[in-house]
Amino acid sequence: MFKPYATAATFAITAVPSLLQFVIPGLEPALMRDPAAIRGGEWWRLVTALVVQDGGLWGTLFNLASLAVLGYCAERSFGPARWLALYAAGALAGEISGYLTNDPGAGNSIAVCGLAAGLALAAAERLDRSLGAFYAVVLAASLLSDLGTWGVVAMIALLAAGAQLVGRRERVPLWLLVAVPVAVAAVLIARLDLHGFALLGGIVVGWTLQATYSSTSRRTEPLV
Repeated sequence: MFKPYATAATFAITAVPSLLQFVIPGLEPALMRDPAAIRGGEWWRLVTALVVQDGGLWGTLFNLASLAVLGYCAERSFGPARWLALYAAGALAGEISGYLTNDPGAGNSIAVCGLAAGLALAAAERLDRSLGAFYAVVLAASLLSDLGTWGVVAMIALLAAGAQLVGRRERVPLWLLVAVPVAVAAVLIARLDLHGFALLGGIVVGWTLQATYSSTSRRTEPLV
């Protein structure tokens, strides 16, 4: 029976301080990514920023739920070692870009971006690939939330369209599932959004996994 040890351990490590920050004042500021503090020697913030959240309660719950779902799918598809490579790729790309662009913040969503991109590009099952692509759509839709009423309408329409990637996944060509995170990453990077760099990190590792699977013929069953 499959047991997602890497996902469960990372979820626990992330969830505890993420929830404690709502009852312990100052916990998030003490652990968040602060470029000025990092330059002053507090380099550990590049890691601790992944276990607290800056998106409020709903943002925290969404990030934890995304980690649980995408983490489970990625670990089932790739195994714990490759899971960690994808998670680390998103985290590293996101944290470094945040430091270089002087963007303070916190959250594990950049690490989840690595998992999502890896799933969309190289997962063994079509459902997992579609979930990875849908996560990228959610990131793109979030850009529209600050554009007033029409922005909210466009956001809902985009999410509805993105849901078709999952609901009608048998009819969606695999190239589209790959193109979605690549396109979203390009848009987000142009806006200096850290999630774009994190997706890019996952895309690089995901392509590596895809090439490995193809060369070793490890994928013996059709995508379903």
